[in-house]
Amino acid sequence: MKTERPKIAKIFTDCANKAKSSTNICMYPNCNQKAINSHIMQKNGILSSISDDKHLWELSVDHFKQEYIGLQRKGINKIYTFTGFCNNHDSLIFSKIETQEEIDFDDYESCLLFALRTAHNELWLKEVVIKIQECIINHPGVEMNNEMLKETIRQNKLGIKDLEFYTNSMWSDLSNKTESFVFEYREMVLTQLCLNSIYTYDTSQEIMDYQYKYRKDMERTSEIFISYFPYLNKSILLMGYHKDDTSKVKSFVNVFFKENIKRTNRRLSSLITFNCETWVCSNSFYKEKFEGLDSEFFKAMQFSGKNGNERKTFDVDFFKPDFKKNFRDFINKNVG
Repeated sequence: MKTERPKIAKIFTDCANKAKSSTNICMYPNCNQKAINSHIMQKNGILSSISDDKHLWELSVDHFKQEYIGLQRKGINKIYTFTGFCNNHDSLIFSKIETQEEIDFDDYESCLLFALRTAHNELWLKEVVIKIQECIINHPGVEMNNEMLKETIRQNKLGIKDLEFYTNSMWSDLSNKTESFVFEYREMVLTQLCLNSIYTYDTSQEIMDYQYKYRKDMERTSEIFISYFPYLNKSILLMGYHKDDTSKVKSFVNVFFKENIKRTNRRLSSLITFNCETWVCSNSFYKEKFEGLDSEFFKAMQFSGKNGNERKTFDVDFFKPDFKKNFRDFINKNVG
């Protein structure tokens, strides 16, 4: 269903396009070159292995629809990309996991590079969101709650500050051959889905409770870097966290690697469905699992925003054949 406010939708869309096109400077430290359109996960060998017809599906925003978050089909050259690094640094930094021979997941640096690209995509997204909000605030044709927009800007600036702690550690590790993170990986049955996301361990409720108790923001949230992708006829689950957060997040991460595969599948499904937005899937996987669920995914995003306990695992599992029915039933029961 189309939005009842097409003029506002056009302003949002124009601001988004402007923000994305202007956020294009290489994120390599001290580099000021223009960034190219880089894939979050390598196109050749990983994304191409699940693109039936050189197209994939991803969650996208369409402000001209009332339910403005839904799955869209895009060509492999444009999907799952961001303007993060110049051509030189994009090729140089990630060659170990993109152009060399078989990836060694026991190699610390290889795992770090997956987290590094994921982290910088998230930084890029937050910079884009800030520019969108600023554009809307300054647009004469928009009547909105500016305080809400300003709070969104503030929250994203805090998020950038938190992420820079991690990216600074990553660049330091690459330069000094140190190891500031812990990585775990697991081989799983091949699924035609690719995920690269950052999961905040601290729940919304815990963050609000901290603010209420101490009258200030948390010094830093604890982030977990998650990649899940097809590789050599299997799917690889790769998760990492900073060693400073070990006592806090280790037990949470370990369950993904210690529990039986059925429970891990359910945890992954819950994470992807309710907490992670940066993922793509093949056309056949979309047809089987997600086609016709745009409204449910939109409502799932709303539910997640109000949930307060993002660590909770819900009873949805897209590895099971009855996922569509169970997901619809869950949304109808909990959201309406």
